[in-house]
Amino acid sequence: MVGQKRYVDVNVFVYWLGNHPEFGKKAHEWIKRIENSARGRYMTSSLTIYEVLVIIAGLTGRSLRDLDLINGIISGIKNLAGLEIVPLSLDYIEKAAELMKEHGLDYEDALHLAVALRKGAEEIISNDRDFDSTPLRRTF
Repeated sequence: MVGQKRYVDVNVFVYWLGNHPEFGKKAHEWIKRIENSARGRYMTSSLTIYEVLVIIAGLTGRSLRDLDLINGIISGIKNLAGLEIVPLSLDYIEKAAELMKEHGLDYEDALHLAVALRKGAEEIISNDRDFDSTPLRRTF
């Protein structure tokens, strides 16, 4: 039995990898939980990896041509034992447009919400208050 499914938002990975001064410790605690859980209990989309790459590159002044940066981030996220990485499909892409209007989200957040809902998540790990208008319970 997998238990309650949780979607992990981009900011958790950015705070963890970037060692954020305010939110880094909390993000690290979530990462430990993900590492020690059964696969499928926590999930994120493949979009998350791309967004984390772009954000971390911007924060560090590194380039998306930097293969060491790319490989380090990809392996760090994909090697989290309890994390399922859900590929984006056309179904999610189309559903996100509906969810934007329904919940007042930007398209990026609506894509994450589409994946979370279709995969049965009940909760989202995020400090993004935009998700408070969705059916997911937000925690951070």
